Parts: sequence; structure tokens; C-alpha cells
Amino acid sequence: MSATNKETKNMENETSTEAVVAPAMPVGTIEVNAESVSGEICRSDLQIPSLKLVQQVGDLGELFSPGSFVLNNEHAISDGETPVILTIAHWHKYYIENLEYGSEQMPDNAKTLKEVAEKGGTTEWSKDVPPTWSPVGVATCILRGEDESHFPFEYADTQYAIALWTMRNTAYRRAGRVIMTAAAYNLKKGLEYGSWELTSKRETLGKNKVFVPVIKTGGRNSEEFATWVRQLSR
Repeated sequence: MSATNKETKNMENETSTEAVVAPAMPVGTIEVNAESVSGEICRSDLQIPSLKLVQQVGDLGELFSPGSFVLNNEHAISDGETPVILTIAHWHKYYIENLEYGSEQMPDNAKTLKEVAEKGGTTEWSKDVPPTWSPVGVATCILRGEDESHFPFEYADTQYAIALWTMRNTAYRRAGRVIMTAAAYNLKKGLEYGSWELTSKRETLGKNKVFVPVIKTGGRNSEEFATWVRQLSR
């Protein structure tokens, strides 16, 4: 692989959301109220749709416009300029091992910094030595939309969908930290009480131009809506 191609692939990893994902929602048995379903159903049996930001590199960039947001790899819900309106029902943070691009090894993961240290890993730069592990955030999002086939849940005559948004590297720094700061301060009661507006913008990172998420505080959710979000995302 040439130096140029390797640099491009590294940048793809920097902005990609396709990291190994730890469960963002509790794992356990759930009740499915449908006569057409029987047997013990677990959360691990469910495939929650993903929310991804499209880059110029990668498979999604061949199907959708770079800078757009795509639901479940198949439905563009914003061109990046029109805000995606969302509420975060749950936030899960963990750490993942950084491996060289193309490695066939599965990256290890850890729940805490202490566990990272016990595995001999680092999360900060030391002189010219990069960290061997990175933090990852997974947001369980309730997205507002119109297409009932992709937004099957209804509240107050408005359609919604559940999606997992995985944030690592640039996305983690630009959006994840904003979410965690809100959870620590103005949304102490719960992330489900706040709404967000999500867009994207193009920036130069290193020698490449990439799209990064831009998340801004939206309106305050009512007690009734927050309760509905909690029930929906159990």
C-alpha cells in the first residue's frame, strides 16, 4: 500500500463510526408482545439501526453524499446542513485497543482506565508515542423523521426511530464530549430531557478534508416525552 493510500485509510479510521461496539443498552431478556414470536428473546438477538456520518472514503461514500447522515446504512436522513433532531436516551463509554489498519486481530476493549492500564495500554500521547487505546462513546438516539418505514415509533403525531451512534476519535472529541458535559451539568436529571440538533461541516485534519459532526443544544423535552423515551429504549 502506498504512503498516500495508507494516509487516506488512516483518516477513514479516524472519522469512521464502525468500531467494535460494546452494548449500549442493557443485555437481558425482553418481552415481545406479538403472537408471531415465541421463545426467550434477548437484547443480543436485536439489531439496533446505526447512525453514521458519510465520508468521501469508504463504502457509504459511494452511495451517499459525503457529509450526510445515514440511518442503518440505507436511508439518508439529512444532507448534513439540515439538522437531525434527536434525543439521547442512553450514553455508554468504553475503551478500545488501537490496531494498525488491515490487522486481522480483533481489538480488545475495556470498561475503565484502570482496566486499560492493567492491560498495559495508554490513552494519551507520550512525547512522540501515540496512545495504544482510545475512548469510544455509543449514544442510543431517538431520531425525529417522517418516513414511517424507517421511523416506526409515534409520539404526539410525530415519527421517531432508535439508532446507535458510535463516536470515536474526531467524532468523540467534537460530539461525545459535548454530550458528556451536558450529562454532568445542565442535563443532570437525564439526557432524555434534552434535544439536540446534529449537522456536519468539512474540516482539514492533517492533509485531508473530512466531515465532522456538529452538535448543538436544542429545546427542553417535557416530562411526558422523557418518560416515553425511557420506555422506548428499555
